[in-house]
Amino acid sequence: MQGQQIVGRDPELAALADFLAGTEPRALVLTGGPGIGKTTLWAAAIASTHRRVLSARPSGAEARLAFAALIDLCDGVDTTLAGIPPPQRAALEVALLRAEPAGPPPEAGAIGLGFLGLLRSLAASGPLLIAIDDTQWLDPPSDEAIAFVARRVAGDSVAFLLARRPGRLSAVERAVERGALERLEVGPLSPDATRRLVTDRLDLALSRDVLQRVVEPALGNPLFALELGRALIARGPPEPAGDIPLSDALEKLLGTRVERLSGHVRTLLLAVALSGDLSMAELTAVATPAALEDALDAGLVVVDSGRVRAAHPLLAAAARKRSRRGERRELHRALAAAVDDRELRALHLALATPRPDDQLAAAVAAAAASALARGARADAVRLAEHALRLTPDRAPERTDRVLALAECLDAAGEPQRVTDLLAPALDALPAGAARVRAQLLLSEGGGVRCMADHVRHLDLALAAAGDDRVLRAHVLAKQAANTAATCVERLADAEAWALEALAEAERAGPDVERLALFALSWARSLGGRPVGDICDRFDAVSDEVAQIAYSPHSVAAQRVKWRGETELARARTTALLQLADERGEAVSYAIERLFVCELELRAGAWDAAERLLDEWSRSSDPLVPFTYMRCRAQLAAGRGLPAEAERWAAPAIAGAEEIGTPWQRLEALHARGMAALLGHEPGRATEALRTVWEHAEREGVEPGAFPVAPDLVEALMQHGEPDAARAVTSRLADVAEAQDHPWGRVTAKRCAAIVDLASGSYDEEAAAALGQAAVEYARLGLRFDVPRSLLCLGRAQRRHRKWRAARRSLEEAVDAFAELGSPGWADEARAELARVGGRPPAVSGALTPTEQRVVDLAVEGRPNKEIAGVLFVTVHTVEVHLSRAYAKLGVRSRSQLAAALSRGRKGPVAS
Repeated sequence: MQGQQIVGRDPELAALADFLAGTEPRALVLTGGPGIGKTTLWAAAIASTHRRVLSARPSGAEARLAFAALIDLCDGVDTTLAGIPPPQRAALEVALLRAEPAGPPPEAGAIGLGFLGLLRSLAASGPLLIAIDDTQWLDPPSDEAIAFVARRVAGDSVAFLLARRPGRLSAVERAVERGALERLEVGPLSPDATRRLVTDRLDLALSRDVLQRVVEPALGNPLFALELGRALIARGPPEPAGDIPLSDALEKLLGTRVERLSGHVRTLLLAVALSGDLSMAELTAVATPAALEDALDAGLVVVDSGRVRAAHPLLAAAARKRSRRGERRELHRALAAAVDDRELRALHLALATPRPDDQLAAAVAAAAASALARGARADAVRLAEHALRLTPDRAPERTDRVLALAECLDAAGEPQRVTDLLAPALDALPAGAARVRAQLLLSEGGGVRCMADHVRHLDLALAAAGDDRVLRAHVLAKQAANTAATCVERLADAEAWALEALAEAERAGPDVERLALFALSWARSLGGRPVGDICDRFDAVSDEVAQIAYSPHSVAAQRVKWRGETELARARTTALLQLADERGEAVSYAIERLFVCELELRAGAWDAAERLLDEWSRSSDPLVPFTYMRCRAQLAAGRGLPAEAERWAAPAIAGAEEIGTPWQRLEALHARGMAALLGHEPGRATEALRTVWEHAEREGVEPGAFPVAPDLVEALMQHGEPDAARAVTSRLADVAEAQDHPWGRVTAKRCAAIVDLASGSYDEEAAAALGQAAVEYARLGLRFDVPRSLLCLGRAQRRHRKWRAARRSLEEAVDAFAELGSPGWADEARAELARVGGRPPAVSGALTPTEQRVVDLAVEGRPNKEIAGVLFVTVHTVEVHLSRAYAKLGVRSRSQLAAALSRGRKGPVAS
């Protein structure tokens, strides 16, 4: 380690050396209280490493920029390096203030991807160390961007060295926790080390008694010990009985020290405290070279890469606390003249000005718009607040400033503050565009407690728009999306509103056009119509990357799922999920994860769905909790756990009804109906499932969006309503034919067979159709529907005393349910099997029909994977059937199996 000798930290230095020498370093975090020596160790590690270092030292300064830490990390780095795609490089350069924004604000994910590309380009030339001190003061946009990268650079020769105080973890630290993370707690110095530190660093010659009186109250904290020592130097040796200031009075001690500084030195320290750090050129506007020299000699400031900062954050805090308001305003005014950045200059001027000022308000408002355009949302809020404060009450611009602040708050994710700002001001806003903007913002604000509140604001916005077609387009696009995608109702109205908005797209702008196309894709997909043309138009609207969650491509993937094309839906939805993760779109990721989870629930892939739900439960997901609850209910229903399904479904239904989200209510009712069906409560099952079916029928929703038809037909037949069951079946068949709907066709066949087999004499054709439905479900990848169909078939065959056939169907259902991980449904199939009469197979080695098919294909020399493909089952299922066949036939291998069969030992088929 280079630089000033470090006293009493040999174990910590050794740990840092081991970390830096590691062949696959990931991250090390230094933690400890203020002044304990974290920064000293952090800086020593940087000085000693062979790696290229990108470093940042955030501060708690009053005026600082968003992306300040990211700017520091990239200082001196060429962002035009190969390997960074142009859109991502452009977003990064806007965030780093190296380019002016062009178009809408860059998304955090695009900035993160740009930084990721930059790091990977640098790492290709050698290992990197990202070093950040005082992570508790990271500005949120930098924190998000660096965390985005930290989750993705494992194995890219990039290590992280962080230092922080105890308390809340930064996003960066939470991200590196996923990998190989080491923590190093920086504890107090030993008494001997503290004595050596004070003696060597301050060149103090003190008696052992006085030195001990410095060491004890310092409690091993190097900063405390040095400040106590400096107090002794300033005041002279204490009287024999005199007190040394105690460590809990350190803030007062530092404040006293600041007050005793000469005017020009104290001004310099305050300037640094108010602006984070300053370049040498900027500092000359507020301080003289002599002041800097005196401050350096006194240990108040340090120079790092040509920039001046406080030697310790507590010194900066003391300087701010002990300054007068007027003094700070004067210094902000001087700093505004000194700094180069436009936004920072506007902020300093705002902080320097206590009273309204038309001209300054305009400049600060422009800076707020600039900050929002480059994605610095927190900066935009702060500047917009100042712009509003500086705007005179009767100024004509005040309305725009109020709405601009509300839009900044909305972009920053502060809905309650949007409502708190706009609700009292609403009546004073002029009619027309201002009222429309306000109502649209309030529709997403903190005052919205249920869907009725949201709709009320949209209705008021539409009324405020009057005959202005452009304003109406803004409102109608949002209204259409809400009605179709969230409320699942009035699809014809939603489509008409979206088309009206699209008619004004050229004047209303690309944002309105994209939202209207998104809404239109929901209305048409839910109505069973294709949306390829909508996706094409959406892609042609602009070259900008749209949020995945609000893209028709996401809806198109949903439509494929509803149609039962499972593998295609899985490929598309998984790709969108991965893309959302790569872009860092938190909302899109949450929504696409929900869509993947829904797909796995529909396919019967319970373990995959449960993994997604477990991840969801650990995340700070933006989706409402009722969505999670109903997915848990669906999982429990699929596993065959009725009590657990109802435990999740009940609060999901109640919550969805309270806030008015029909989609979640309908899905939870489906789970309740499935659970009631398994629990032999056909009346309760019918009530829940009929509600879902009737809503879909009433609103013209295609049958696969809420696939309750087969469960409802089962429930109706068990409840003694065959006519109603036939009506559902007939309607499903008609819609499936009209829409060429794969899931609808096979399910209509299944429903018709269930009805026919429950009526009158045994219908061989119906039985064959139900068996064929199981095969077709397997082809579609809907594995849960396979044993559900076989269970219905076996139950009907048992009732008609087709003992052999019933046994065969129910055994296959038991096996399939068990393989899926549906123990409750497997028990139900076993219970039916136990009621099968007639003789069981007389020969212990009898093969079931499925086992016989697997054996025949195996004897042909087909590998397990190919057999699985032919029979539309998993490889694991093939392995299970072969294992059972081996046991029944007394063989141990395929070659023995073939020989046994050729010798005529082929077992009889179970009947």
